[in-house]
Amino acid sequence: MDKTVIKRIIEEDPFLKYVGVKVLSLKEGYCKISVGFRKELTRLGDMMNGGAIATLADSAGGCAVLTLNDRSNQVTVQLDTSFLRTIKTGPVVAEASVTRKGKVLSFADVKIFDGDKQLCAAAKGIWFVFGDIGR
Repeated sequence: MDKTVIKRIIEEDPFLKYVGVKVLSLKEGYCKISVGFRKELTRLGDMMNGGAIATLADSAGGCAVLTLNDRSNQVTVQLDTSFLRTIKTGPVVAEASVTRKGKVLSFADVKIFDGDKQLCAAAKGIWFVFGDIGR
């Protein structure tokens, strides 16, 4: 799929736009996105909320899957996230790489880094690819 189309899909998605996700880099089977560290994405202790971190992992993985599928939609089937350290600085960056592409299932690994470039979370996910996204 065309990189400008993928960037538009990610950055104009209503939820991801609200969260503030920005696409930094796209290659075949790879996506790098970021989000600023802001109060609305934190929890007690002034650290990024785990749900916000999982959202970033899910978005990066889905974005990487989109780079390998011509105008197909996809949904997350499974996302396993390991939280390795707290995130207290931004921008927070997620890098995802597709590890296997099947006919309807694609698998990706995601790494999430804080503003100090420290690895803070790692995720593995499975995305189900179907139909046309209609955009």
